[in-house]
Amino acid sequence: MKTWIDPQPIPVTPEFASLIGGHPLLAATLARRGITDLQAAQAFLDPAAYTPASPFDLPDMEKAVERIQRAIQEKDRIAVWGDFDVDGQTSTALLVSALRELGADVVYYIPNRHTEGHGVYIPKLTQLIDSGVKLVITCDTGISAHEAVDFANARGVDVVITDHHLLPPELPAAYAAVNPQRLPIGHPLRTLPGVGCAYKVVEALYTLPPTPLSNLARGSKSEPQGDALSKYLDLVALGIVADVAEQIDDTRYLLQRGLALLRQTERLGLRVMIEQAGINPLQLNEGHIGFALGPRLNALGRLDDANVAVELLTTTDLETARILANRVEGLNNERRMESDHVLKAAIAQIERDPTLLNTAVLILSHEGWPGG
Repeated sequence: MKTWIDPQPIPVTPEFASLIGGHPLLAATLARRGITDLQAAQAFLDPAAYTPASPFDLPDMEKAVERIQRAIQEKDRIAVWGDFDVDGQTSTALLVSALRELGADVVYYIPNRHTEGHGVYIPKLTQLIDSGVKLVITCDTGISAHEAVDFANARGVDVVITDHHLLPPELPAAYAAVNPQRLPIGHPLRTLPGVGCAYKVVEALYTLPPTPLSNLARGSKSEPQGDALSKYLDLVALGIVADVAEQIDDTRYLLQRGLALLRQTERLGLRVMIEQAGINPLQLNEGHIGFALGPRLNALGRLDDANVAVELLTTTDLETARILANRVEGLNNERRMESDHVLKAAIAQIERDPTLLNTAVLILSHEGWPGG
C-alpha cells in the first residue's frame, strides 16, 4: 500500500499573500520556488513586469551580429542550417523570416534524420558553398561541428554558430559561437533552447547602437522595433515547449509572451494546423503545443523532410499552407499508427515473458521498430 507524503508546510506572511491577490496556495507555491517578495512575484507571474537580459550577455554576440550585418550589406548569400526537431525547425523558420525581412539573400537546409543525421553534413555543405553561400548560420546545432567548420573555413566561408547544446572540450573555429551554455550557471539566459538563442540573435540585430549597418538591421518598415521582434515569439513558444526547456527566467518570459501571440498568430501554416488539430486558438496553452502541435511537426523530422516545416511556418500563401498542413496531418496519423504498433508489440513481448516485469526498469527493443 502506497502512502502519500505531503510536503512540509512553508511559512508565508499574510502581507505577501495579500500583495499577490490573497491566494494562499499561489503564495505558498511561489515561496517554495524561492519567490518571497512582491517584485520577484510580479516578474514571475506577469511578463510585463519582467526585465529580460540583454542579448549581448551571450558571448560572441557582437561578432555574430557584425558578420550577419556585413553579409546583408554586401549581399552575400547566407545559408541557415537547422536541426530536424521542432526546436530546430522553429529556429530555422525564425532566422529565415527575420533575415529575409532585413533584405538578406537566404537559403536554408535541415538534414535528413535517417540519411544525414544531426549536425552539419559536409556533402550538403559542399553543395551550398558551390552554389555561392558565403556565410553559414547554424541553429540548434553546430557546437560540436569541428570538421564542418574547418571545411567551411578552408573554402573561405564563415560560420556563425547559434546552439544551446552542451559544449565540447574545445569550441569549433567558427567566426562566432553563440551558446547560452557559455554563460555562468544561474544566468537568466542559460536555459534558452535553440529557438530562444536564435531569437536573441535577431533581437541583437535590432538593438545595436545606431550605425549604418544597424540602421539596415532595423529595416525600412514603419513598424515599431518591439512589434518587429515580437512577431517571432509564436515560433519561440513552440520551440521552448517542444524541446522541454526549463521554464525559468528569460525562457519563461519568452514563453509567456509567445503563448499570447500564438493564440492570435498570423502565420497561415500555424493557423491551419491549429484548426486541423481541433484547438480553440483563444484557449491554446502549452499542453496543446506538447501534445498536438509539437508531435505534428516532429512527424516531419521523423518520417519525412523537416524542411517542409520551415516552408509551412513561413508561407504567406493560404493554399500552400493547407497543402503542407495536410501533408503534416497525414504523417502525424502515420506516426500514431507506428506508435500504436510498437506499444502493442512491446506488450506482446512482456506477455510472452512475464519475468521481464521483475525488473525495476524495463527497456524493450526490436530491429523492426522505428527509432524515436
